[in-house]
Amino acid sequence: MMLIVVLAGLACEREQRQFGSTPPSAEIVQIVTLSELQPGSPPQAPPLKNPYEASAYAISEGKRLYSWFNCIGCHFHGGGSIGPALMDDQWIYGSDPANIFATIVEGRPNGMPSFAV
Repeated sequence: MMLIVVLAGLACEREQRQFGSTPPSAEIVQIVTLSELQPGSPPQAPPLKNPYEASAYAISEGKRLYSWFNCIGCHFHGGGSIGPALMDDQWIYGSDPANIFATIVEGRPNGMPSFAV
């Protein structure tokens, strides 16, 4: 009789349980943003670093393209003429590299042409 009880106990499979895992209903759900309007202040994007700032070749190419595309005609040599001065610290559309890129590529109303390809 004892042999039957031991064999029956060995023949039973025990249920495997994981006690440390989170249940499926408690997993983090990706929230889909349906609108730009969100409560609280908007998150600040990290400032972009200009990768060409420390490159002498990139700076000389920028100077060459500034002359080539006749930016001197409106902005003179950064001091302003028909277009705004580029050497002051107050820029209408911002002085971050992303803002400058957008201004050059997309253009701006009332004078700045688009240089998009």
